[in-house]
Amino acid sequence: MLSKFDVRSCRFSAELAMMLWFVVGALFPALLLAAPPPINKLALFPDKSAWCEAKNITQIVGHSGCESKSIQNRACLGQCFSYSVPNTFPQSTESLVHCDSCMPAQSMWEIVTLDCPGNDEIPRVDKLVEKILHCSCQACGKEPSHEGALFNVYLNAEENMPAEGPGPHHYAHHQQEVEEPPASSHHHHEEEGDE
Repeated sequence: MLSKFDVRSCRFSAELAMMLWFVVGALFPALLLAAPPPINKLALFPDKSAWCEAKNITQIVGHSGCESKSIQNRACLGQCFSYSVPNTFPQSTESLVHCDSCMPAQSMWEIVTLDCPGNDEIPRVDKLVEKILHCSCQACGKEPSHEGALFNVYLNAEENMPAEGPGPHHYAHHQQEVEEPPASSHHHHEEEGDE
């Protein structure tokens, strides 16, 4: 037979275990969703560094039945680290797989208006173009949050349109804070086939 002390002790232990289980259950998904920081160096290759730059390109913006336009933009180019370590069971708490990719860290949206001659119903088409400002190595699974920026562009497009006619409009979209890109990222490169 259990004494009152044993019953209280068991009840307290059960409540404490339940509370810990709840805290771990609430925090664990958040830890899984948090992207690991980018890796700049690996112990196996101390002489190699990750790099990611915004390179200037000429981008052709087109739409079926409309005249294309050439605009200046940037593309992300670089080599970021990834690795995969053989698994163990039971699994340790350390991450065994890591993947970084060179992708936009800061961008803005611009409306490019294309003329569509011969189409009386739709004489112009507005295309939203992501203008890349800065690039960096980021977690491969990271999804850019374009939906909010696109929604804001459409909401503000009408009130920001000049009275004289269509023109480019700029809308800032920051995914994260980044430092100024290195001077080497300002070289002009055109896409293949545009030379």
